[in-house]
Amino acid sequence: MKASHAIVAAVLALACATAVSAWTTPNTLTANQTPRVAVLAELFTSEGCSSCPPADNLLRQLLREQPVAGVEVIAISEHVDYWNRLGWRDPFSSSQFSDRQGEYARAFGDGQIYTPQLVIDGSAGVVGNDAAAVRRALAQAATAPRARLAISSRGVEPGKVEVAVAVSDLPPAVAAGATFEVVVALVEDGLETAVTRGENARKHLHHDAVARVLGPIGSLLPGRSGGEFRRTLALTGFADLGRARIVAFLQDRQSRRVVGVAAASLP
Repeated sequence: MKASHAIVAAVLALACATAVSAWTTPNTLTANQTPRVAVLAELFTSEGCSSCPPADNLLRQLLREQPVAGVEVIAISEHVDYWNRLGWRDPFSSSQFSDRQGEYARAFGDGQIYTPQLVIDGSAGVVGNDAAAVRRALAQAATAPRARLAISSRGVEPGKVEVAVAVSDLPPAVAAGATFEVVVALVEDGLETAVTRGENARKHLHHDAVARVLGPIGSLLPGRSGGEFRRTLALTGFADLGRARIVAFLQDRQSRRVVGVAAASLP
């Protein structure tokens, strides 16, 4: 009987160790490692665009492999709706994301709106399926000064979650003269679609980090280095809440540059 208990304990210990290993984040350090810098990657994509599936796959690879030295990639996949009139209505699309991409085009001053576009830390737009350009932009973004963000959350009632974002250590030179929005997104991994029409007809598409909810929950006024912000959000439209995550970031209202980002699991 004692031997049986020992075997069970060993199996449970191995299972726990495996679970911990599986959920280790890129910020977990060994003695010889330095902290990774979190960088936000926003992919503007569409299931109606034949150039987008490679970009969707690249984003999934960046999230799962974290291949850029010194960088923790935190992603949001935002499906635009302007492709919907060309044969296939993307089920994850929204005019909100098309409008957000338009804001970046105006901020960048080039007026360019295209898919797939990957916007890095709100400061640079690159072609979303150009792996080399994406990696260079991520590495460059990690060199910029930024604030610290910490996310906490709790279920407040069925179908709702309260998200709190603590912002700290925004460098004075960055904080001076700028108003920053604290933006929260709820994203979902592991989504799939069998496309039957349009440019991707007969393709089975896979998506991670798909935005289900995205919007500001507060503002950090000029000269402020930090604060705490909270908002109760509805958990609607998700296929599986077990694959959902919270992303929070601090974004200059005028220039659109992102100066801090973090991610966390739902409670």
